[in-house]
Amino acid sequence: MVIAYLLTLATLTLSVGRLGDMLGKKRIYTTGFGVFTLGSVLSGVAPSIEWLVGFRVLQAVGASMIFALGMAIITQAFPPGERGRALGISGALVSIGIVIGPSLGGLIVDQWSWRWIFIVNLPIGIYGTAAAHRFVPDVPPPGGQRFDFKGAAVFFVGLLTFMLGLSLAQSRGFSSGPVVSLLGIGISALVVFVLIERRVDQPMLDLALFQDRLLTINLLTGWMTFFAISGPFHPGALLS
Repeated sequence: MVIAYLLTLATLTLSVGRLGDMLGKKRIYTTGFGVFTLGSVLSGVAPSIEWLVGFRVLQAVGASMIFALGMAIITQAFPPGERGRALGISGALVSIGIVIGPSLGGLIVDQWSWRWIFIVNLPIGIYGTAAAHRFVPDVPPPGGQRFDFKGAAVFFVGLLTFMLGLSLAQSRGFSSGPVVSLLGIGISALVVFVLIERRVDQPMLDLALFQDRLLTINLLTGWMTFFAISGPFHPGALLS
């Protein structure tokens, strides 16, 4: 249930971000709130674990629409003089949510039922959808853009197999045949993805961005920050 959500979120974020550039960020962002809310409610009333996993995938599709475009909308909505502050506030709130979320979820499960972890998103989702529809600026995207289907497919396969291999390695070990195969496919596909992005006119990911040293350092710092947060506040760590 957890892996299905995370894999869906991680593998779709890049493609959804590109679609936002092509179709308009507000449309996809607002739709994402609706899909996430629907997936949450359906997860809360799921009759079996199979249905729950499927509804979690739907929920993750909506989450990818929100996650992929949130920072981009802030960058687009605020002038350069206010952009840093707005991004800082958003990042701080996300970090607080990551820290508080596991403990709050544990309290909800302990006091009521696991179903309320999902149903509690209903009022939040309704408010988020309404707020996005009202306040997010509707900036028309530039025309003449093309979607890199080949790059999107290779990236999806590469990240999916690589992350699935890492997940299975926790129980089977890195020497397991399936784990080695998944990691090998994932790394190979991601290398092919980089080669594709270097050759297409309108790539999914502009690799030239990483030549900016400040951007690269910020990305590495953000990765290390979230990695550090996930350790002490992971539910398993709290129970150990």
